[in-house]
Amino acid sequence: MDTDTRWDDDEPPRHRGPEPDFAWGRTANPNTADGELQNVAAFGAGLTRLTGRRRQVAVFVVWLILLGFALTAIFGVLGIVGLL
Repeated sequence: MDTDTRWDDDEPPRHRGPEPDFAWGRTANPNTADGELQNVAAFGAGLTRLTGRRRQVAVFVVWLILLGFALTAIFGVLGIVGLL
């Protein structure tokens, strides 16, 4: 039995256009600028659909992340200035 032979009917037809990565229907490579913009848009769309307690928790977590970035920048600048 020849199991290495491929038949044309074995493969699904390929559609034209970029392949989606099946995460919110995105089509761009996540390692490109377009992919990052789609990531941000998908995150924002998901955040706007949340309601009630889940939305409050998500907003709180986002603010904690932003606060972490701000504190890192502030302490980094103060550390550099302290070395001078």
